[in-house]
Amino acid sequence: MIKPGSRRLPEFTLPLIAGLLLCLWLAGCTSASANLSAPTASSIPSALPPTDKPVSIPSATPNQSRLTQLSTTTPTPDDPTRICSPFPGASQADLIASISNPYNPPPPGSDDPHQGVDLAVQQDGMALAGDPALAVLNGSVAMVTEDRFPYGYTLLVETPFEALPSAWIETLQPPTPAPIRPSNSALTCPAITPQPTWNGASRSLYILYAHLQGRPAFQLGDRIQCGQAIGRIGQSGNALNPHLHLEVRVGPVGARFSSMAHYDNTAQTEEMGNYCLWRVSDVFQLVDPLRLLVQLP
Repeated sequence: MIKPGSRRLPEFTLPLIAGLLLCLWLAGCTSASANLSAPTASSIPSALPPTDKPVSIPSATPNQSRLTQLSTTTPTPDDPTRICSPFPGASQADLIASISNPYNPPPPGSDDPHQGVDLAVQQDGMALAGDPALAVLNGSVAMVTEDRFPYGYTLLVETPFEALPSAWIETLQPPTPAPIRPSNSALTCPAITPQPTWNGASRSLYILYAHLQGRPAFQLGDRIQCGQAIGRIGQSGNALNPHLHLEVRVGPVGARFSSMAHYDNTAQTEEMGNYCLWRVSDVFQLVDPLRLLVQLP
């Protein structure tokens, strides 16, 4: 009810006042927003550190193309005329100075020492153990043995004559091939059954690395490269001091031994038979290792 004497506002007044108040409120919000500074690019932390190098994104090339590239790569062939020192960096003169027991071949059929040459790296008159022993020639593994008497941990490597320069073979002065010698030695040599069927018409050079510190990490038939580390100098087997026993023989192509041992009651029949074939049968004939090492530059 409107009291007598009061004035009534027009009907449009209230909506007009409300509209004015709304406009004032919106103007205030706009002014406040204008006072806030907008963030710049430098004020936003980056997930990557700044760099002046373009970022390269690897392409989604399938693995197959990489496999194809590797499989078509031609390896560089080994130099068959290369000879390497059994000790890293040792010259021919260094090796001769390191001989601790010279080559002293026994009479035919005898197993007396010394059928190779002992090389010892010395310091202050003491032979050192643990230094690497290196392959003298390219070849393939003909035997790997455990610590068996007398050679201890041993690696035997075959290099066919056809892979050697003819001048080297002349220097080696290999003896003419001989048949298996009858059992006329003091050794107790068991019969080999079955008899080996190695190719005696072609010949190979065999280098035996003995008294190593541990079992060489190779298998029969593995390829060996000149200068490759084949083990470490030790004193396994019957060695009294650390040294590398280097023994060189000429024999039929393709000979392989599972192991060899002698003068030990733990030696198996096959090991003793292999030892006799290697040492006293004349199937594998001795060569002075120094005739090979003189080929070193």
